[in-house]
Amino acid sequence: MAPPKKHWAKSLSEAVNLSTTIAAAVALGYFGGRWLDGKFDTEPWLAVLGFLIGMATGFKMMWTKAIANSGPKDRDEKKQSGEEKP
Repeated sequence: MAPPKKHWAKSLSEAVNLSTTIAAAVALGYFGGRWLDGKFDTEPWLAVLGFLIGMATGFKMMWTKAIANSGPKDRDEKKQSGEEKP
């Protein structure tokens, strides 16, 4: 049986939330690295490292969200698929 469809507004909300979270992680890593470069005179290495850490964090968030959405969550969905025992 096909899983029930989500309402478009909820899906849009989740997409915007994920994209802004990823953008914030990348920006925080990059600008934090730039700030540290200025403090320790290591330009551009810490900015690059911060950017890469931000990208890795973003990919981890996407992976976690994809895994969380891949299986049935609700009790009703589990009952429909026959996975839950009475």
